[in-house]
Amino acid sequence: MDKFEKNNKLFIIMLFVIVILLISNIFFVYKFFTTKKEKVYVQVALENTEEEKKKIEAELNQMLEQYNQLKVNNDTLTKRLEQEKNKIIELLEEIKRVKSASYYQINQYKKEVETLRNIMKSYIVQIDSLNTRNKLLTEENRRVKSEYQKVVTEKEQIAQKANELTEKIEIAKTLRAINIVSTGINDRGKEIIKARRVEKLRVCFTIAENRIVTPGSKVIYIRISGEDKKILPNPDNELFWYINDSILYTAKREIDYQNTDTDVCIYWKNDGSLLPGNYNVDIFCEGKLIGTDKFMLK
Repeated sequence: MDKFEKNNKLFIIMLFVIVILLISNIFFVYKFFTTKKEKVYVQVALENTEEEKKKIEAELNQMLEQYNQLKVNNDTLTKRLEQEKNKIIELLEEIKRVKSASYYQINQYKKEVETLRNIMKSYIVQIDSLNTRNKLLTEENRRVKSEYQKVVTEKEQIAQKANELTEKIEIAKTLRAINIVSTGINDRGKEIIKARRVEKLRVCFTIAENRIVTPGSKVIYIRISGEDKKILPNPDNELFWYINDSILYTAKREIDYQNTDTDVCIYWKNDGSLLPGNYNVDIFCEGKLIGTDKFMLK
């Protein structure tokens, strides 16, 4: 082989080596920049997922606060709301435990958050509907109570007017004793004012005309009391009914009343208990006081 061929071969080998080195350098330079770019990409990706993670946590905390603000008077619905709140709390705790979340995990969390948000929206709709119904029921209940109270008031007023009318009728139906004269008399019927000489006490009066009283037999009672308030008794100490009680009377007389003025005299025989002083006379008929009078004995 001559010298030219050797030099030519050596040149080719050197050229080959130079090309290989050049290609190798280009490859390493490319690899260097590619690796650096990948590191930057990974760093940016990590920062992006961390930001997404914080957004998800903030959204979950906001949902939790919204649940806390929901007010409902329904035990079943309240229990369900508590269950959903616990799900949010559990997801928050899970996210906080993850140091570096991948895009896949972030996407899964977003899906769960969306599901929880839709559930919360459905409960908000239910609660709004329930609160609206409760408000309507409350207003209806208030209206019914108002109307009921109005009816009760009207009924009480009617009852009061009926009672007043009944009382007026009862008053109108009460007999009245008028022109009452009470005095002591001797055995000849002469008026006497000295107590020791009185044989009888006589109480005369007129039962006034009353067209609405039921006519017929009426028993008239008189009660005579002295200054000591003691009642002069009838011979048999009999009682009569007055204002839910049985009380002693002095004398009585049965009359036939026919709705016209009826004159009546009732007598009490002195049993020796008469003393000088002032006396009161009360006249009763059908359980009612119909007249009073006073007289004096010396």
